[in-house]
Amino acid sequence: MRFKHCLMSFLYLIYNVGANLEGPFLFFGPKSLEKYRRPALKFLDQDDLMKIYSEQAAIVVFNNQDSVPLSGAYFPRLSKMLETQTVLVLPQDFLDVHPDYISNETQMLTLQGPWSERDAQMTGTFARLQDIYGDGRVLGILGNSVSQSQSGDYEVDWARVKRQANNDSTTSTTSTNAPTTQEEEKSGRGGQKQALYNATGPPGKGALVQSSGPPELRFSNGTVIVLDAPVGEPTVKPTRLYTILVVRFAHGDSRDKITVEFSFKQAAGWWSAVGAEVKFGNLETSGLNLKAPAPPDAPAAVLGRSYHCSQPLVYSAEDATLTLPDIQMQIFMDNTEAFADAFDCIGFTTVPIWSGLMVTFILLIGLGISLSMIMDIKTMDRFENNRSKQLTITVSE
Repeated sequence: MRFKHCLMSFLYLIYNVGANLEGPFLFFGPKSLEKYRRPALKFLDQDDLMKIYSEQAAIVVFNNQDSVPLSGAYFPRLSKMLETQTVLVLPQDFLDVHPDYISNETQMLTLQGPWSERDAQMTGTFARLQDIYGDGRVLGILGNSVSQSQSGDYEVDWARVKRQANNDSTTSTTSTNAPTTQEEEKSGRGGQKQALYNATGPPGKGALVQSSGPPELRFSNGTVIVLDAPVGEPTVKPTRLYTILVVRFAHGDSRDKITVEFSFKQAAGWWSAVGAEVKFGNLETSGLNLKAPAPPDAPAAVLGRSYHCSQPLVYSAEDATLTLPDIQMQIFMDNTEAFADAFDCIGFTTVPIWSGLMVTFILLIGLGISLSMIMDIKTMDRFENNRSKQLTITVSE
């Protein structure tokens, strides 16, 4: 009965929350999920998700691709299998940390075709992994990667409950630790005057990016999209070659999200920005690839130091540009509470400084030559008077 109640809650949430590679999610498998249970509508933060992933020997993520709301009748085999498994329902819209960022033993399975085949795919894959890694050591995650229609009868109740939970959380936070106006502007909550993206990530993989204004995506046809509504918390995705900062933004009134993935690499004790990929809606499709400025204009700094530039940072492609004004960033951080000392893009010497030094050097050379010529002038050391012989000067022609 407990499983049926959890499954029905999950299916109701799926039905009422349109998502595109977002939640709500159904976690099932190991008994360790019991200690992560939360009250209704309470999310799991990054640290809890990372702990859940790190405790598992293997993880399998099932992406259901269909606009039809899920129903328990579609997955009879899964329902029967989960009666012996621990079930955890997460109502959040997306996972702050994706499993494959933490665990190398992560499999992605896209569910397509008839419902019976999807049911067989999930149960068969999960059972096979349990045979390999052992019972209670495999984590299954079920989500939906296609936006679904909302139920008009359920929408009001869902919005009221969610708004009440958010208001209670806001009231509690305000009464215990009310932020000042300066802190609100710094974190971007004071009308998005500043854009601050803070992603903790694994140790040594944290990222901190701050801009004086929201990013602007400009297309060659004149269309401009201002990314001033971030969704959720930024995340860090370490890969073999790059470390990727993932930031999601709301796209107007659409349910689809715009995801921006900033890529950075590390080499010879330095880190540098490589590019950015902008994805619209479905994260499994390739997005718009934009390149960072070429060296020496590319953002770069010694490990443990940040990069700052008062000039706009422009990621560019043939048909679009992504601009971030007055930016400061630091990657590969252990602690993302504050920036370290910055390498500035202006540098210690500018073109006017070099011009002034060159003119001064030329004047000094002229002064040295002049002094040398003056010192080589020879004057007379004998003079005539009325008591000595007349001086005779021989001049040879």
